[in-house]
Amino acid sequence: MRLTLPIAVFLLSFFVNSPTHAQGLVDGFMRGQRKASLAVSYSQESYDSYYTGKTEIRNPNLGTVFTQSLNLYGTYGLGYDLDLIVSAPYVRTEASAGYWQKQEGFQDLSAALRWEAFDYKIGSARLSWLFAVGYSLPLQNYVIDAPVAIGHGSRNLDGRTLLHFKSGAFFLTGQLGYIRRGQVTLDRVVNYYDPDNLNPNSSSTVNVPDVIDAVIRGGVATKHFYIDGWVQQQRPYNKGTDIAPGIPFPTNAIGFTRTGISVYLPLIKKFGLNGGYSTTLNGQNSGKATRLSGGIVIGI
Repeated sequence: MRLTLPIAVFLLSFFVNSPTHAQGLVDGFMRGQRKASLAVSYSQESYDSYYTGKTEIRNPNLGTVFTQSLNLYGTYGLGYDLDLIVSAPYVRTEASAGYWQKQEGFQDLSAALRWEAFDYKIGSARLSWLFAVGYSLPLQNYVIDAPVAIGHGSRNLDGRTLLHFKSGAFFLTGQLGYIRRGQVTLDRVVNYYDPDNLNPNSSSTVNVPDVIDAVIRGGVATKHFYIDGWVQQQRPYNKGTDIAPGIPFPTNAIGFTRTGISVYLPLIKKFGLNGGYSTTLNGQNSGKATRLSGGIVIGI
């Protein structure tokens, strides 16, 4: 039996020069034909240490970096086996020390199609094989080469496959994806070293490294509550660069391992509350951030 609770699990993760990443934009639960849900979530996260390469450091000239975000997340069942997912966050980021100006604004608009290609019945359990393709683009021009940047500023193509197992209330989902990131244009000409080339470059257009993303999520989903635990690992596919002392750059190779929990509690029919917690276990050119989030979910 397909779960039809309006669950919207969309914990956004943070790293130094792109504070939000929708690790839960695509999960293993199909929405259902002509069924929709809308979620509004607020999150707050912070870090006072970050990784230059894979070395953790603290920078007194940066202090603690705080990020707040308000995210709109919607799903709609185009068919029994095809969903449309859309997300758009408004982000505010600031540092407690140094001269960095606070940055805020709409970040990126993300949209994805999720297709359940196969659905196997194994006794009383079910195993689903899903595919998803997504695309994101900046909603405005924002600073992309500062510790308080609200995003990469690149256009991204995201493709992934998922295996979703459900037996009774228990479920387990694994997904593997590849994110192709486009070039970004700075507001000035810069000299930088591209490890994929032998010579230094002088240009206002630079490459943002692609990444490979994997997420494992398991938990319990019933009509009365939902809870899960997850682990996400992201690794740069291209060589990329490391953060210079205190100065991130779009060519930085970003990676991390994060873990967290998500909960959903229905209050009345088609309305409920969700929340989550996540923390960074290790990273590469990323902030060692801890995040709390909460919001409302409305089913239509």
